[in-house]
Amino acid sequence: MREKKRQTLQLKLEILARYGALSLEDLESRIVRGQVVEHPAWEDLIVAENLTTRLGEIDAYLGHLQRAGNDRAQ
Repeated sequence: MREKKRQTLQLKLEILARYGALSLEDLESRIVRGQVVEHPAWEDLIVAENLTTRLGEIDAYLGHLQRAGNDRAQ
């Protein structure tokens, strides 16, 4: 799961780097201001948002595994 998290984060960062953005909000702002071409930037923004959601799910799963491991150790 840690490798999956690393890969997911890498994909998100690659999307942001493609547009010179520092965050999802920065990318959206660049699109709105016309600093980047709307297509495919909007689609990439959606993908990056989904990757962010996936990262949260992976973190929750890893946290659950860690708590379960700690419970067994006690």
